[in-house]
Amino acid sequence: MIGDPVRLRAAVENLIDNAVKFTERGDVVLRMAAARGGRDRVRLSFAMIDNGIGMTPAEVKRLFRPFAQANETIGRTFGGFGLGLVLVKRLAEAMGGGLSVKSRPGRGSTFTLTVTVALDREATDLPDMRGAARVARRAAPAKSLRILCAEDNPYGRVILKTILGELGHRAEFVGSGAAVVGAAARGGYDAVLMDVALPDIDGLEATRRIRALGGAVARIPVIGVSGRSSTEEEARAHAAGMSGYLAKPISPSKLNTYLSALAAP
Repeated sequence: MIGDPVRLRAAVENLIDNAVKFTERGDVVLRMAAARGGRDRVRLSFAMIDNGIGMTPAEVKRLFRPFAQANETIGRTFGGFGLGLVLVKRLAEAMGGGLSVKSRPGRGSTFTLTVTVALDREATDLPDMRGAARVARRAAPAKSLRILCAEDNPYGRVILKTILGELGHRAEFVGSGAAVVGAAARGGYDAVLMDVALPDIDGLEATRRIRALGGAVARIPVIGVSGRSSTEEEARAHAAGMSGYLAKPISPSKLNTYLSALAAP
């Protein structure tokens, strides 16, 4: 099947993380199915089932409001920013599907994610929807890199972790400009993925401070990541000392181009 495996995996992993977080005891089950979705299309369904705390109908209605938890007690007890499900739903809709939920207080919840993908006509084992799909796999990198990622958005972390894992690299995360400078100063990283928009000092200033550290640490490759893709913004990034610049949403192939050059023997 032909689709966006990185963002689909990120969406499913977000549902899995939620199910585990809200199920103190019991089971968490992921059920998957595929059905025809029209000519050369396949409808994929991922049902995330838990028997955790569950929700009332009123709480379910609040789930897809940005920065809203089902209720204040849940927010205090389990944490989170209330962004994950909103973004999962948007991803699902962008992929021709949606996200629905059924829940009962004290009995658990079922989140069902659906997407529509294209049928790969070269795969001969798909017509009955029971065979394993042929998937394209990237060649393993020459070297697995240790990447320091400055990203304060929890969903952005899921995306980056998924992409870097697919590329064969290890990701470690910090959530502020000061924290990324401190982590870089301790050494041990092969590259930094630097979000330009950070809550304290921005990524540009954090890069300047890394370059001012001196020694080998100051020469670490820093790849900027930003929601702005203008020529002016990219020029500012390079002037601050960034080695590269990627616009969001991050292209796995472009990121792989940068990292492959670093991982080459």
